Order: sequence, then C-alpha cells, then structure tokens
Amino acid sequence: MKKFIVLLVVLAAEAAVAVPAALAASDANGTASLNHVGLNPSTCSPSEGGPVYPGTASGVVNVHYNTVQSRFMVNLSVHDALPNTTYVLDIRCFAFGPQNELGTLTTDTYGTGTAQFTLNGVKPVNPFYIDISVKHGGGGAFDYGDTFIAGPFNLAS
Repeated sequence: MKKFIVLLVVLAAEAAVAVPAALAASDANGTASLNHVGLNPSTCSPSEGGPVYPGTASGVVNVHYNTVQSRFMVNLSVHDALPNTTYVLDIRCFAFGPQNELGTLTTDTYGTGTAQFTLNGVKPVNPFYIDISVKHGGGGAFDYGDTFIAGPFNLAS
C-alpha cells in the first residue's frame, strides 16, 4: 500500500509539471512601443522601409495568443494622448468578420489611458500592428484623427 501511495504522489508531481509546461508551449507573446504618429496613415504597414511606424514613444502594447484556448489578448497603455478623448482600438487593416474595432479606451485629464481586450476563437494573422485612433477625428485616412501604432507583432503559433 505504501508503494502505491508513493507511486500516486510521483505521478501527481509529474502531471503538475507536464501540464503547465504543455500549456506554456502553446502560448505566444509580444511587446512593442506605442508610437504617436499624428493623423491616421493610409498604409497598413510603414512605407518608409522600416518595420516600425516612426513617431514618439507614448505607451506600450502587450499581446498574447494561446493556441490551445484560441484566445487572443491585448493589453495597452498610452500617455501624452489627447485628454478626455475616446480612442478606438483595432488590429490595423485586419477585420474579424463584421468587426474591425476591438473596443474603446477613454483618456483621463492627463491624456493617459489603459485597455485590456480578450477575443476568443480568433487567430491573429502575422505580422500585425495594433492601433488606437480618434474615430471621426478628421484629417487622417478613413476619417480617423490622432493615431498611435504599435508593432509589428509576429506571434509564432
């Protein structure tokens, strides 16, 4: 009986290590600076030849994708944006069926804001960029105004 209990403890310990390791192997993460680029550019990726949209670093974006759970998550923080303004967040030039906006964030009186979004059943297409823009802000492409862009992200999965 004692050997049986020892065997159960060993098996449970192996499972406690193997399961989290298998789940972690199915994850992909990325982090990029959120750059203020001014009015919304008309291009899906930088046309200047570089991988990053040029601009002033004004925040950070973290993205996470879990292949087992088919879950895509975005965590964004911005500073020095327009105060008391609502920005829409999306994956640049990529639509999820009828939806292309992931949601909104509203800055405080200092122009600071944060947002977290989770999408289930969605797999990002690599490479991609995350942006926030003022909808109907005028002057930029597709009537989007003040814009911040992070990326490129390339989540291996």
